[in-house]
Amino acid sequence: MIRSILLPLSEAPLAAATRDYAFWLAGKEGSCINALAVIDVKAFEIPVLGTPDGFMPSVVTPPLAESQSLMTELTAVAKDRLGQFAAECDRANIRYSTETRTGLPGEVIARQAIAHDIVVMSRSGYTRAAVPENRVDPLVSDVIRGSIRPVLVTGMSFPGNGEVRKIVVAFDGSSHAARALLVAAELGARPGVECTILTVSPSQEAAQEIIEPAEAFLYHHGLVPRKQVVPGSRASEVICEVATGLRADMLIMGAYGHAPVREMLFGSTTERVLSHCGTTVVLQS
Repeated sequence: MIRSILLPLSEAPLAAATRDYAFWLAGKEGSCINALAVIDVKAFEIPVLGTPDGFMPSVVTPPLAESQSLMTELTAVAKDRLGQFAAECDRANIRYSTETRTGLPGEVIARQAIAHDIVVMSRSGYTRAAVPENRVDPLVSDVIRGSIRPVLVTGMSFPGNGEVRKIVVAFDGSSHAARALLVAAELGARPGVECTILTVSPSQEAAQEIIEPAEAFLYHHGLVPRKQVVPGSRASEVICEVATGLRADMLIMGAYGHAPVREMLFGSTTERVLSHCGTTVVLQS
């Protein structure tokens, strides 16, 4: 059961949708949201032009007085953001806690995620550098790679009716997708939720073999999902098309497939889905 939610705060325009999804998760079972403001230690580094032989470092630390002033400023911003979030929780009668951490954001969030059941993040708004259109904030990718907990990456908006009604579970038979079934069973079992399980494979026979254990797992957890078996090789395109066609409120999938290089390369199917599908996605490493 989802008892504790980690919510790293962002400055993105999509932050409202992220908050609404966190509220939806928390409101159903009286769960607690832990809002986290991270002060990035890289903010204290000043880039410099090094020499070809590497004699000079690429970054230097500013003078102590300047660092202290910047820390005071960033701490005040974090405190204000957490205060605004606390007020929103009070109005919505949502249980919450707040904290500020300093460090490398990806490492901080992944480490803090251990204490919670799920991480809820926006697609953007965490890094100062502008993120190109149709690209995911690099911090989101870092957290997905480093977190042992599922990461919910919010879409463009929260459902207008205030409820998540349609969930698609993309299953490819990998260990990551198998772990994602636990999240699917948790969220898909909520009253009024319609669940569809999807498998994409080069042949109908192979797809049917892949989907059967996942279908059985959900059935054993009280779900009777609809099933879609789609022959094909371009999984990301099919997943996006099905999620869009069904008007899914949420897509649940493994962050990586069967490739052995998960530590080196962000899952290509996952990256394409996040970049080209506006649906909220829950990813399990």
